[in-house]
Amino acid sequence: MTWWTTIIFLFLTTRFFVFVSSEYWNLENLCKSQDTCSKCLQTPQCVWCSMTIFGQNVNNLDRCVSKETYQKKGDLWCLPSNVVDKNSTMEITEDRMLSSKKGKVSVQIQPQRIRLRLRRGEKYRVTVKYSQAEDYPVDLYYLMDLSYSMEPYRDKLSKLGLQLAKAMQNLTSNFRIGFGSFVDKVILPMTSTQPDKLKSPCNLRNKNVPCAPPYNYKNQMPLTENITLFKDQVQAAPVSGNLDTPEGGFDALMQVMVCTKEIGWRQKARHLIVFSTDATYHIAGDGKLAGIIEPNDCMCHLDKKGFYSYSLLQDYPSISQINRKAREHDINIIFAVSPDMIKIYNSLSRSISGSSTGTLKDDSQNVVALVSSEYEKLVSSLEMIHTAPKIIDVKYFTRCLNQTGDLRESKKCEGLRVGNVVEFEVELNVIECPEDPKDWNQTVEIKPRGLNENLIIDVEIICDCSCERPEHSDYRPNAAECRNSGTLVCGICDCNSGFYGKQCECIINKIDADSPIFMDDCKADNQTTEICSGHGSCICGVCECEIRPNSKEIFYGQYCECDNFSCKRNEGKICGGRERGNCVCGTCDCIPPWGGEACECKQSNNTCISPPRSGETVKICSGRGECICGKCHCHERNHIRFSGEFCEECTTCPAEQCKELKDCVECMAYNAGPLVKNGECNLCKHEVIFADVIEENQKDEETEAHICEIKGDEDCMFKFKYQFHKGDTRDNAIFKIQTQRERTCTKAINTFGVALGVVVSTVVIGSLILLMWKLFTIIHDKREYARFERERALAKWDRGENPLYKQATSTFSNPTFDETANNE
Repeated sequence: MTWWTTIIFLFLTTRFFVFVSSEYWNLENLCKSQDTCSKCLQTPQCVWCSMTIFGQNVNNLDRCVSKETYQKKGDLWCLPSNVVDKNSTMEITEDRMLSSKKGKVSVQIQPQRIRLRLRRGEKYRVTVKYSQAEDYPVDLYYLMDLSYSMEPYRDKLSKLGLQLAKAMQNLTSNFRIGFGSFVDKVILPMTSTQPDKLKSPCNLRNKNVPCAPPYNYKNQMPLTENITLFKDQVQAAPVSGNLDTPEGGFDALMQVMVCTKEIGWRQKARHLIVFSTDATYHIAGDGKLAGIIEPNDCMCHLDKKGFYSYSLLQDYPSISQINRKAREHDINIIFAVSPDMIKIYNSLSRSISGSSTGTLKDDSQNVVALVSSEYEKLVSSLEMIHTAPKIIDVKYFTRCLNQTGDLRESKKCEGLRVGNVVEFEVELNVIECPEDPKDWNQTVEIKPRGLNENLIIDVEIICDCSCERPEHSDYRPNAAECRNSGTLVCGICDCNSGFYGKQCECIINKIDADSPIFMDDCKADNQTTEICSGHGSCICGVCECEIRPNSKEIFYGQYCECDNFSCKRNEGKICGGRERGNCVCGTCDCIPPWGGEACECKQSNNTCISPPRSGETVKICSGRGECICGKCHCHERNHIRFSGEFCEECTTCPAEQCKELKDCVECMAYNAGPLVKNGECNLCKHEVIFADVIEENQKDEETEAHICEIKGDEDCMFKFKYQFHKGDTRDNAIFKIQTQRERTCTKAINTFGVALGVVVSTVVIGSLILLMWKLFTIIHDKREYARFERERALAKWDRGENPLYKQATSTFSNPTFDETANNE
């Protein structure tokens, strides 16, 4: 080991020791600051000493210490008989074995009832088993929009009733079906109130028959096993009309869910509602347009004929009310809507737990397949829910069907079949003790979503000490140990009004109240001279903490050693704000799921798990990152950087699934590619069909189909479209693949011919250029020579005189000289 690695090792060891030590001292100070037994027990990992002997040594006794300190000191701190330490306990009161026998009452949850005693802040795990029952009863209620535009769907649905019943009876023999219809509130501006329109708001197409009078909702047929009656009732249901585009479906949906007796819902059955429409919906607040201001009361208001009688008396329900009632009554809703409404209802489905959406075709032939497939998805998936109040935090841990895998935090499992047994470890943690002792006993239900079977947990929250109750032997009013001026409670004196001191030995306003005799009792230990930690004054041996200018900031504790304002801050707030945690003795006491030194981190992994897809195993951060503080921190793998809320995106890399499916498509469709060469084509289990053209359509978003265009063997391009079909995990998923019949291949290039052509063309073209250059120079030279000859022939030279010679004499003439005058 080199010197620098030694230094790093020593540094990390020191940091770890400091961290552990600081954690211990923070807990120890937190325990010591509690001045009553109940406060001590409400502090996690703290124990109380109720010794009643007073004296010099006992006066300086720390009544509340950490369990670790108690284990170290033992009898030197407190006698075991005087230690108050209540531990969390569990008792199973009902534990029937899982069973699934046809024709008998099934048991899908084990155990059925538990009694649990919990201390605040001390987590306790309970194991719950679930197994899907065979032939479990199903109640299906078809709720249909029967406004004018839905008439074609109504006629088709009446004929499909028998097929729908048979399809569901293949899944369960214990099946019942019901039917109801809705239009809208009969009031302006939802519906025309003209006298003739109130009789018939429209005429049925191609029949010239008037529509029925408008109505809001009617229970046409309660749940029954008579399939023929369903067909007749659907066909006989009156089609009507309204003015505006949205319909009153929420009014009808609320009545179907809450009218248990009138609809005929069975307690031990899966409850399905198929909500069929081609229009959007009215929500809470829309009733004000018609002067209806009374909020929806979520109660049943059906008259003897099955009509909704409070339509004009109260507003439409809100989405949250629909969601709440769906949870309370264990109802799963399937929105079967027209293609142009699918986006709207997809968004609505995300706000209503246990709901799903599907496209309703014009001929309604897909209703049977739609309901059957949605039911199969429903029973093959499991999501645990609970009814715990806010003071109890509930988390779920499971391995789902992978019994050898790691336990992970999740409340959902996929791909379940009859006979599979799934175990959940349910972790309960009491966040705070209620002020009212009546709330110290709570009942929590743990159950699968959509089922009426549950685990009932009777929770008793440990918030006080038995020795604080008047009936206990250690509770003595006007006790001698308290100078007859106070009540002995769990070993300490609760002084009467007007008295102070650990033994109520001082009287308020008495002159010697601040005598130096009592000062030692106000010091945290013998090694300090600071009175009340410098944050208070000593009165009769008891610290009275100073009051700060801000009334919300206080000092407290036996020696005023604690405060509620010196904790670390997050986003400018102490411990991230009251909704995240409280500052207790300088340390943040975080409220789950928050954690960290300043309650800045979410400890739950749920926010790092994407919504599960059918047949796909749920993974934290899609298996491509780590969940830190409730957010995914994505990894870089093979030089590929993942991103997105759940590390599901990769903007810099090619489509991975296209690459994974390429070889199989090429092998199965075109008998080409590396798998054919290796003789491994049989490894491909996907379903491949052929098409002349591969193109996008409106259904691709619904079916989550994707198109790939990729180059394969022999430089051939081909396109294919894939969508998930089945499989428990991503690794063994089977896809439906639609591919082109023919590939687009480029012809092979004759390399020798191309090379030869390049060489020959280069030689020929080069030779031609040289010849042309040579010809050009010859012609140019001939022209220059001819011109030279012509100039030479025309030149005339004086061969007797050198043209460069000049005579030695020069002749000048006088311009004023007149030669003629001279001659005269």
